[in-house]
Amino acid sequence: MKISWKVEYSLGIPEMDAEHVRMIEMMAQLESVDGRPDALRTVGKVIKELVDYVEVHFKHEEDLMEKAGYPHLDRHRAQHKVFAEKVLDMRSRASLDASTVHQFLQQWLGDHILKSDRDYVPYVQLWLDKRGADGGLD
Repeated sequence: MKISWKVEYSLGIPEMDAEHVRMIEMMAQLESVDGRPDALRTVGKVIKELVDYVEVHFKHEEDLMEKAGYPHLDRHRAQHKVFAEKVLDMRSRASLDASTVHQFLQQWLGDHILKSDRDYVPYVQLWLDKRGADGGLD
């Protein structure tokens, strides 16, 4: 199943939505590599990019939740940690097929955005409204 940005993924927080779009773009690179001679190298490259990117994204998201006083931050951090560990584990495997990685990433990202991330939105939105939305998230 092809992965692409869907309206229901939108959190209404432009910076977080943009980062999620970037993650989806990375994952989409895995859709056409099966059977190609460079498949293993491409999967490795995508996983490396994803590991690097999610580290930045998770930090950004967690900082935002902390500033907003999100009460379930520790639980959310734990979910991020499990995901990062799983991706690092995939990265260490010598024989990794694109469809397995793609399926895992697609399921995790969809579930995470639609459930876990959606939970922090009211807290962040209230924080943004209180401080003035024109100041960005920093």
